[in-house]
Amino acid sequence: MEYKKILVKGVNWVGDAIFITPALSTLRSGFPKAKISLLVPEKVAEIYQGNPDIDELITCRRKRSLKEKIELIRTLREKKFDLGIIMQSTSYEPAILLSLARIPERVGYSHSLRNLFLTEVVKRSKGTQHEVDFFLGLIKALGVEIEGKEVFMAEDREARGWVGNFLIENGYKEGDPLIGIFSGAYFGPAKRWFPERYATLADRLIKNYRARVVLFGEKNDLPLVQKIIDKMTANPINVVGKTSLKQLRALIERCHLFITNDSGPLQIASTTKTPIIALFGSSDPQKTGPWRKKDCSIIYKKVPCSPCFRRKCRSLACFKAITVEDVLRAAKTYLSRECQSNQ
Repeated sequence: MEYKKILVKGVNWVGDAIFITPALSTLRSGFPKAKISLLVPEKVAEIYQGNPDIDELITCRRKRSLKEKIELIRTLREKKFDLGIIMQSTSYEPAILLSLARIPERVGYSHSLRNLFLTEVVKRSKGTQHEVDFFLGLIKALGVEIEGKEVFMAEDREARGWVGNFLIENGYKEGDPLIGIFSGAYFGPAKRWFPERYATLADRLIKNYRARVVLFGEKNDLPLVQKIIDKMTANPINVVGKTSLKQLRALIERCHLFITNDSGPLQIASTTKTPIIALFGSSDPQKTGPWRKKDCSIIYKKVPCSPCFRRKCRSLACFKAITVEDVLRAAKTYLSRECQSNQ
């Protein structure tokens, strides 16, 4: 069936926002003549700016007042969509929203009474699958053949210019290894490797490779990152709370290596060519690991309770098993290559 106007109700988190981009690309290839609109919270909107698979980006606040909800319903009604696709897998609100917006066909994953608001209920695949494939399953249910599966975030010229100026202001010399570290994870401490180990790692990388280390994070990561800085003997570049998502991507792109927990920045890094080292604790790399396979190392010490998917954990046996030496060994592969290329 052909559709003229398609609304995709997007997701709330940065990592998931990257994970749905192959689904958007597949939707575009399946319905090349349709106008595709994407509805997302303002927080993740930057990820989709410049995405050729989207004709219209509709943003809203994640927590909306009753007045804002009514206005959004009215706006969606006026656009007269003929198909709505709900990427959020269990939330009731988007299914109700699209129903109240009078979108005649509404597709989403099966979840309890939410099914009452859907016209096509998609069953979940059994077993473990990556989130990219999970979101692609909704498009496959529409009869679209799955081809390319690359994650995507557009490059931004202004963000690249900002990065160049920022690095100059912080004394970075072109040619020196530049290593990014993201020590946070919004989900909770069970996804965060220890600050003291990140501090030791950063000092060793600076000493061994004469590298500059950039510490990434949002404003609420500042206390965590400060613990790392306080335990370091060398001086890192602190960019915590100073970047937009576009600037974050552009700065990761300039790095020769990016080391991170399972997080949104990990998935943004997957849209660049920068080598990645990803540290996994409570989560499962088969579900949320970096989608890009080239120049990407996952360090995951599976213990009897892994993966537990908890926000908090008293033992953190999975992370205790990951040593600084483990990460240094993985880093050596990429940085030795970088040093050789600069000779």
